[in-house]
Amino acid sequence: MRMRARAAAIVLVCVVSLAFASCGGHPATRVLFVGNSFTFYNGGIGAQLARLAPSVRASSVAVGGYTLDRHWHGGTVPQAIRDGHWTYVVLQEQSQLPVIDPAMFRQGVTELDRAIAASGARTVLLMTWERPDSVGEGVTTANLAAAYDALGADLKIKVAPVGLAFADALAQRPGLVLYGPDGHPTMQGTYLAACVVYATILGRSPVGIAYADKSISPELRDFFQQIAAQSLVG
Repeated sequence: MRMRARAAAIVLVCVVSLAFASCGGHPATRVLFVGNSFTFYNGGIGAQLARLAPSVRASSVAVGGYTLDRHWHGGTVPQAIRDGHWTYVVLQEQSQLPVIDPAMFRQGVTELDRAIAASGARTVLLMTWERPDSVGEGVTTANLAAAYDALGADLKIKVAPVGLAFADALAQRPGLVLYGPDGHPTMQGTYLAACVVYATILGRSPVGIAYADKSISPELRDFFQQIAAQSLVG
């Protein structure tokens, strides 16, 4: 199997808590992101989520090129899940694997989901997006969505439909650049992904939130929030 996800120049293992206080004295929603460079690019999806929702405390374990199975068998994730008192654990699989090797995708998610449930947290799958360099291998929006949705239904796991949101945004505005040739997200892509995760986890629309990275205009911020809000339908 050809795995061409670009490893970071420096292998990044990010287990950094983003210290945003909970609001009104209520317990924070604690979110652990598990993934690879698709998760940690641009400072990380978790960092954007925590700025969209100050009641969220987000951390991540993200290593360039890692699969979820490798995280389970050869990393710090099992202990992080056991010890973190998370509300949600968001799993981002290597960006080609759900299509190229669905059995390994299922195995990694299933093992992690058992540990997450045992810890008292809930699992969320982060659906990735089409990779221009791998479309010929079937790594398309439709195939990724089918793989994530099927596994989510089988295991009764929520899916954050980020890949579908990317496709929707690009259908409406083809000039957007949400990711590079190898699929790594731009800041716009990371922000949109965070908006979709916000809607999925918190069950409410991000429309009206003032925050966006300084590179994103207010008009584009509102557009991305509207796209993410559509993921709440159904």
